Amino acid sequence: MSNYSDLAQRKLIIKLFSVIGFLTTSFMSVMAFWGGLGVLSLVLVIASICFVISFFVTAFLHKRLLLASTTILYTIYILMFYLVLTGGSHGTGPLWIYVVAPITFFIRGFKKGIVDIFFFVLVMLYAFYLASTFQFTDYGTLHFPSRIILTFIIVAALSGLYEHFRQHHSEKLTLLAQKNELLATIDPLTNLPNRRSMMAKLAELKSNDINPVFSIILLDVDDFKKINDQYGHFVGDHALTHLAGIFTQQLTHNDLVARWGGEEFLFVLPNKDKAKALQLTDTLHGALKSQPLHIDGYTISITVSMGIAEITDSSAIERDIQHADALLYQAKNSGKNRTCA
Repeated sequence: MSNYSDLAQRKLIIKLFSVIGFLTTSFMSVMAFWGGLGVLSLVLVIASICFVISFFVTAFLHKRLLLASTTILYTIYILMFYLVLTGGSHGTGPLWIYVVAPITFFIRGFKKGIVDIFFFVLVMLYAFYLASTFQFTDYGTLHFPSRIILTFIIVAALSGLYEHFRQHHSEKLTLLAQKNELLATIDPLTNLPNRRSMMAKLAELKSNDINPVFSIILLDVDDFKKINDQYGHFVGDHALTHLAGIFTQQLTHNDLVARWGGEEFLFVLPNKDKAKALQLTDTLHGALKSQPLHIDGYTISITVSMGIAEITDSSAIERDIQHADALLYQAKNSGKNRTCA
């Protein structure tokens, strides 16, 4: 299940199915007992026990939702077979089969629900045949069974169509939510993680006791305003995407880079101390020198200044970022195109 799955809602509905099934079968069991239908009463008691089991499975065994829902569904199927075969109370047993279609499609989904409904109809036809052949109950002519089956098929078709459109709508909402989450965590220009996403990652790393030490690099493009002023903001945007491509090429496994804001980028380097971070900055300086931006007939050499901070458990992440920022401006004030650590 995704983050946007309806698992919690499905658990609640399965519990409600279990409660309603238990209350209904328990009540009908008492009525059947007082009516002298001992076998029917016993069958209903067994069904009510199955509903209780499914409730507790859903409530306490969180990874067994499929088991609970399957228990509900096939308890209902078996009960329907018995009611059609014997006629239930005063021959009204077949009337209960109409509850099967919506429950089936909810539990099994549209495609699997169609398969289940198809076989359920075949089983019901067989139950009517057995009831007539062995005279378990008298439904009179074929008109009653045929109309029961026909109307059930109509109800099942309507339930299936509803489930199909519900699933389609739910999938569209899930995709929209995922797209919105992506837009909220990704910088649209560079396709790098944005500041919000990186702060969440930093908080995760800080809370991880297994990897207590990591480093960050705060990077700023030198004289970026001059690029915009001389070549235009269109070229400035291309410069940022050009840089993003170079940065991602130099990252090793687990390293991250985000657009921190404007022409600033933040690198997060799990399991790397300051010395290893310095090695990466040397690589970045070399890559930028060897890969200038070529656009509209211009060749633009881009340099950057960087500040490095090594993160430990004892420091607050905001203070570490401020430390890296101070070192970045130290690099700027020292002549740019360099790294301070």
